[in-house]
Order: sequence, then structure tokens, then C-alpha cells
Amino acid sequence: MELRLFRSVPFSSAIVAALCALCGFGAFLFVTTQYLQDVRGLPPVAAGLCPLPVGLPVVVVSPLAGRMVGGRGPRLPLVAAGSVLALGGGVSLTLRPDTPLPAVLAVYLLFGVFLGAVNPPISNSAISGMPRSMAGLAGSLASTGRQAGTTLGVAISGTVIGPQIARGGTAFTGSAHGVWWMTLALGANIVALGAIGSTRWARSTAERVGALAGPTP
Repeated sequence: MELRLFRSVPFSSAIVAALCALCGFGAFLFVTTQYLQDVRGLPPVAAGLCPLPVGLPVVVVSPLAGRMVGGRGPRLPLVAAGSVLALGGGVSLTLRPDTPLPAVLAVYLLFGVFLGAVNPPISNSAISGMPRSMAGLAGSLASTGRQAGTTLGVAISGTVIGPQIARGGTAFTGSAHGVWWMTLALGANIVALGAIGSTRWARSTAERVGALAGPTP
């Protein structure tokens, strides 16, 4: 691993943002699975179909976010993605065992918008300005950050709600508040990283790292 890559603020911000983003999304998927089956009593097939709305905005938003990154840089889509994740976490605090299913699915749409918006700017920030010889390594580290984030999200949320899964009902949804507050905080952190990682000062650090090893991609 080339530790000097972390001297680039956009790269470091992208790695941390990837960790935060997929930590939040991994927590969402884990809690949602338990909520649909253990709280609402849905069979596994029905519970598996309910998160399908997450994929719909991903198909639409990802290309739009990619074009926005190409035209205006990663700041706006990354800030927007973090804001939507924070909103999703905040709205999820209102979920109860008897919340109408259409309302629950509408909340899931927010997480789909988030996932579609967050990946293009993370990949761009991680690789942009890197030397050609390090571009592959930079991209793989961003991917590792995503995988590590997913693992952490599941581990943390499982620790928080685990004791209440068997009890179900309001005991479960009450304990899930800790996960949703964490998700809200992760979204706010992504907003901050998006703002900091795209400043002129941050770009200058990426240029200095790129100059260490030759031409950039």
C-alpha cells in the first residue's frame, strides 16, 4: 500500500466517505430485513421483495450523478447523497410496527437515491489526480472502504438491535433508533467530507501527490 496516497485530501476523503456510506447502507439493509420479518411478520420472499424500490432510483440517479461529477466535480452529488442518507436515517426514526407499508417503501426510496448518488463522486475523488501507476490501487482502496463499511454497518447494527430481535414490536423499533441516529450522523459526515474534499486546498494536495510519481490519468 502506498501510504503517500493519503496525503491527498480528496483521496482520503473519498475513502472515509466510502466507509461511512456503506456502513450506513449496510446497517439499513440489516435492520430492514429484521424489521420486515420479525416485526411485521412478512415471509422471507415478501420481505425480500420489499427493498426492490431501492434499486429503482439507483438506475436513474447513478447516470445523472456521473454526468454531474464529470461536468461540475464531485462536491454537489456527494453533499446531496450525504443529505439524503441523513434524511433517510431521520425519517426511519418514525417507523413503527404498524406503519403503513407504502410509507415504509417510500422511506426505502431515499436510501436508493442515496446509493445512486454516492458511488460516482467517491470513485472520481479517489482516482482523480492520482498518478497512472497508482490509479488501480486508489480504486481498489475505495472499493475496500466500501466493503469494510458494509461489514461495520452490519456488525454495529447487529450489536445494537440484537438483544431486541426476539422481542419484536416496539422493543425492536425502539432499539433501532440507535442505528438510525448513527445513519443520520454518517450522512452528515459525508456532507462534510464532500465539502472539504473538493476545496482548492484539497485539490492542491492531490496535485502534489500526483507530481510524486509522474503523469496522472
